[in-house]
Amino acid sequence: MITSLKLGLGALATALALTASLPLDSTSALTVRTPDPRNSPAGVDITSATYRNGESAARATVHVRDLHRAGTFRLKVGPVDSDVMYFATVRVKKDGGLGKRFAFVTDTGSEKRPCRFAARWSASRNFVRVSVPHACLRFGRFLTTEWFRASLRVGTHTDAAAGRNVGRGSSPGCATATEIRHLRNGMTRARAQAILDTAGHFGDGGAGGYSRVYRNCGGGRGWFVEYDGRTDRVIGKGRVRA
Repeated sequence: MITSLKLGLGALATALALTASLPLDSTSALTVRTPDPRNSPAGVDITSATYRNGESAARATVHVRDLHRAGTFRLKVGPVDSDVMYFATVRVKKDGGLGKRFAFVTDTGSEKRPCRFAARWSASRNFVRVSVPHACLRFGRFLTTEWFRASLRVGTHTDAAAGRNVGRGSSPGCATATEIRHLRNGMTRARAQAILDTAGHFGDGGAGGYSRVYRNCGGGRGWFVEYDGRTDRVIGKGRVRA
């Protein structure tokens, strides 16, 4: 497999022209909605949970029967089949405001972590929503699929929606033509792989740079992205040539 690090500038220009000529693709994030059985008696009753795993944030919207401005909501996000995860917790304080806490949790303990995540609690519309930036969800590697689970506690009553595995972005594990077009020179590798919905794999390296190769969602030849070896920022992109 050869990328432009071996092909030179002429081949890179050809690859970029091919990229620009490809059709547009969907960029909507993957969403999983799960209904929740009715509780009887219903001290607290979640009716459904919708998990949305976007390119920049993981979000849960939970609808609750007869929601009041009281209680504690928690969203858990972690790798599939793992006991390592993050808890984004929102509680209604005595003054009616919202308190937020973000923690990294393992099978041996919990550690509070800084994270500016968003939360909304709407008693009038019976839903709670939490959105956590992926920049806060650090697992040591890029995850194309993450596990979500939401729960709500009011007093001594608790209800939890079913946990679900949700693919990240619009094309987990592969890159589309539209996503490649959105990459710009100078962009960080972390931002690039968030747009591409995949970390790809190492292509080749030399002359102070390296490339990573990404599977094409449409089939056929994949894509490559070149990165500066010192800064890990994008310096080129195109189609892989066999």
